[in-house]
Amino acid sequence: MRTNYVITIGREYGSGGREIAEKLAKSLNISFYDKNLINIVAERSGYRVEILDKADEKAANPLFSGYNIPPGFDVGTINDKLFWNQSSVIKDLAQKESCVIVGRCADYVLRDMDNVLNVFIQAPMEARINRIMDRYLIDVPNIAKKEIQREDKIRRSYYQFYTDRKWGGNQGHHLVIDSSVLGVDGTVELIRTMAKMRFDLE
Repeated sequence: MRTNYVITIGREYGSGGREIAEKLAKSLNISFYDKNLINIVAERSGYRVEILDKADEKAANPLFSGYNIPPGFDVGTINDKLFWNQSSVIKDLAQKESCVIVGRCADYVLRDMDNVLNVFIQAPMEARINRIMDRYLIDVPNIAKKEIQREDKIRRSYYQFYTDRKWGGNQGHHLVIDSSVLGVDGTVELIRTMAKMRFDLE
């Protein structure tokens, strides 16, 4: 049995990817990393969490002026520094412990390691709209759809800015799952089963 392993979870907005990842980590009794990666980067880099949070999973864009950043830093620098520092943290984690990591181009960052299972979670637009409406108490389907499209665009731009791959689909992924078929718990169990086989877990 391997001493440690990593499961990366890419996800379409509204597919339930984060919930699936968190439940998966709990079921395997391993660490879960998502937004908490920012806290680790903040400790290492000295940047304020509030600044890094605004740049999280967003491509560098010097035309965007929505950041309250210290003098002497442009937006692109903050985004780039977060990506490279976060990548360093992800590599360290992959060497030291078993964990589930959500987003952050983790599949690409760990592309040269063999103790990794890369998963991408997707779902039909209708299922994603229903989930977002229910989760955020949105009454109008079209509003939910626009939010989904906006978030997907941000994630796609981020991923394709920092990697040489197309976001979503099977490139770089061992498993692509439609979470609407088995639901959250069923999808967790499917990934868990594959992880146990891939990493020879008991």
